Amino acid sequence: MTAEIKTNVIRVASAPVSWGVMEETDTSVWPSAWQVLHEIATAGYTGTELGPYGYYPTEADGLRRTLVSHGLTLTSAFVPLRWFQTEHLAQDIESLLNVATLLSALNCPFVVVADGLAPPGESSPNESAWKSMATTMENVGRHLRGLGLQMVFHLEAGSHLATPDDQRRLCALTDADMVGICLDTGHYAYSFGNPRDAVQQYGRRIRYVHLKDVDPAVRDRVGSSGLDFHAAVRSGVFTPLGGGCAEIGGVISDLLSTGYEGWLVVEQDVLMPLNNGATPLENARQSREFLRRLGL
Repeated sequence: MTAEIKTNVIRVASAPVSWGVMEETDTSVWPSAWQVLHEIATAGYTGTELGPYGYYPTEADGLRRTLVSHGLTLTSAFVPLRWFQTEHLAQDIESLLNVATLLSALNCPFVVVADGLAPPGESSPNESAWKSMATTMENVGRHLRGLGLQMVFHLEAGSHLATPDDQRRLCALTDADMVGICLDTGHYAYSFGNPRDAVQQYGRRIRYVHLKDVDPAVRDRVGSSGLDFHAAVRSGVFTPLGGGCAEIGGVISDLLSTGYEGWLVVEQDVLMPLNNGATPLENARQSREFLRRLGL
């Protein structure tokens, strides 16, 4: 790596999604929150994302005590909204504000938003829908600023806001002060983009980062077979850091060159039970060791 790493301004976290805890999946196969928190700390991370609302405690003092008992800091929450489905959007914004209230109470500075998975067969949004969505997103970002939170947008495979081209279009339609970027290296590479190009293009608009790696062979097979995102996850499209094509070391070096400070959140989206013999804890440790070899 070419950029000097200042460990006092870069911190490394993980998230429940690396244990199969995903917003749009069956809770019956989720491990307990205690297990996930314990294993995040055991694997060497100092922060955690919230996970789906209600997975960790939702009462601020109780959540604070739970995090302190594991030596962890709350970094953010990931909240998908149906930005293009006007019949659902008001409800989704209300849910977002419930999450934001909890984050604000814990002095957590970021909330990550994405577009929810698109229903099969739903047509692509037209120009009018894009403009309306962008205006709404800006207004939501402005409201969150009043709660002390920065909203950052995250590409989500399988949604209407999934590709590097979608991100470029969204950024052109929105105020950078109100709509920042959470660069998810995995989703960017899953859509055949190079995450290093994103750092070069967006620079300091990237305020929060998900580090995720992609197996290109699985990605290509998924694309040619027409499988959906959850099928791709179950097929092992995401790997421990360093095991894929997302150029994680280069991304980190590029980010540091822009002056990036804050959290790097290691994620490896999985669905339980895993079919490759490794456990989420083993995967998390492998990714953490990869970052240690880079000086983090």
